[in-house]
Amino acid sequence: MPSARKKNLNQKGRNKTNRFTRLDHTILRSPAYHALTTTARALLVELTSLENGKNNGSLYLSVRDAAARLGMSDLTSTGNAFTELQELGFIEMTEDASFHVKAAEKSRARCWRLTWLPGPGRRGPTMQFLQRQPEPGTRAHKRMERGMRALKAYRNALSFGRMPVLDSQTVCKN
Repeated sequence: MPSARKKNLNQKGRNKTNRFTRLDHTILRSPAYHALTTTARALLVELTSLENGKNNGSLYLSVRDAAARLGMSDLTSTGNAFTELQELGFIEMTEDASFHVKAAEKSRARCWRLTWLPGPGRRGPTMQFLQRQPEPGTRAHKRMERGMRALKAYRNALSFGRMPVLDSQTVCKN
């Protein structure tokens, strides 16, 4: 009798029921990522979770639905998060919203593409976020600088064989 684990595997040995969302370290360590607000980072995870390996470029998500998925009631903050992700090159809009009464069969939310993954029509990843940074003097630029300093300090500590969390001054030692 096959085990419960083997029941969920397809012929190639892949799990049929569980999926995961992948965010490479290239993304997480980029200056543009450190410039994002927490709302934009959460929205990036939500958009990435919609992608299934075949539908990049066809990720439909409206501001209202995104706010609901994030557990937020402020549509302005959610709209600003979409703008941040676009300006810093993490997502591209592939189709604008079309909520028209006469186009009822085509009524759709905006359609998005993640720039670090191949898109429709064999379009390769553009990785635009690697070339973009916020304007100097803005809050986003200050956020990016703080994040990059923290990442540099973490890397330096690791290179000296210290675990930054264990050797932190904020940890209570009894």
